[in-house]
Amino acid sequence: MSEIYSPVSENELSDFVKQCFADQTSIEITGHSTKPIGRFIETSKILQLKKLDGIIEYFPEELYIKVKAGTSLKLVESELDKKNQELVFEPADLGHLYSGKSNPGSVGGAVACNLSGSRRFKVGALRDHILGIQGVNGKGEVIKSGGTVVKNVTGYDLSKLIAGSYGTLLALTEIVLKVHPKNEECQTLLINNINLEKALSFFLKSMQTSFEISGACFYPQNMSKFFKLNDLDTSTSITALRIEGPKISVTERINSLKNVFDEYKKNISILENYQSRIFWRDTSDLQFFNNSENIIVKIVLPPTYVNKFINKFENEDLKYVVDWAGNLIWCEVPKGDSVLLRQLRKQIIIFNGHMTIIKAPNHVRIREEFLTTVDENIKMLSLKVKESFDPKKILSPGKMYLEI
Repeated sequence: MSEIYSPVSENELSDFVKQCFADQTSIEITGHSTKPIGRFIETSKILQLKKLDGIIEYFPEELYIKVKAGTSLKLVESELDKKNQELVFEPADLGHLYSGKSNPGSVGGAVACNLSGSRRFKVGALRDHILGIQGVNGKGEVIKSGGTVVKNVTGYDLSKLIAGSYGTLLALTEIVLKVHPKNEECQTLLINNINLEKALSFFLKSMQTSFEISGACFYPQNMSKFFKLNDLDTSTSITALRIEGPKISVTERINSLKNVFDEYKKNISILENYQSRIFWRDTSDLQFFNNSENIIVKIVLPPTYVNKFINKFENEDLKYVVDWAGNLIWCEVPKGDSVLLRQLRKQIIIFNGHMTIIKAPNHVRIREEFLTTVDENIKMLSLKVKESFDPKKILSPGKMYLEI
């Protein structure tokens, strides 16, 4: 069993990595060690960052918060809520997926996985909301990038590289995030009983309006039964379009959006503020795959290919939900069905997309690729970046790609 080391300061962390670099000892970097995302790897030591926790500074009027990497997302969101502010990228609480109960994990873990919720297509990914990062590279050196304000500067934005690197480039110690005022009102227009092809056309049509849609998802008929909302009909498919902002503005825009789809008015209903917020929280948190023992994959495709892609598997045992206005598909694959998983991977390449295995049993995490991309040059680029941050490849080696 790997030795677990939990430093309480950046200096301790740096000294630890310097020793591992000298000894060429491999390290797996984790936050709270609750969500094993990435390829299954065996290392000599595990570096756990959960003791590097706490809010360093929070200035609501400056719209930023600076925290240590091991700080609980729940603590951060609780502090922001006191000032009626939020992380606008809607960090997903994958505790529901992994254990059947809330466990958002750490800020560093969210950054390492670049976890972004349903607003992704409107406000950008988590990486777009990082103002600065600090951490320790594979030689034990402390690296700092960015600061606490948005500036127009020439140079490399390292936070873009670190977000989504799954602990293979840097052991994060501090993170500065942009925060935003909470929207006063959130309402959702629901269109029931239409198919995926029609839903995708509705996404496109709504995005071409001036109504500023901030959420657009599709639930097939067999995927919405988990919802416990009084005003939600879960007996049919659900197409949902979210509008947020000042209450008067939201009400006007929702009514205008209803008129756009007037021919389907018998299928239309509205989720008001309270239920609407629950709907989108549950969607971002993947409640539809709550505590699943199967393989959960995240597929990003050009929306024009999504219907064709799903049709390829209409007779397979594949459960799915579409989010990000048609750009994202969440799929559940039976844990023993390696054939279906490889068929998905093949079609991903054909349709110019990419796939990430978010949850899987260890035997799948050992055997199967974690990331599938259409461009093989990405692996070569990842190797070059890895070598610049971690020349001896001691930080989570093989977590993203075999032998990188």
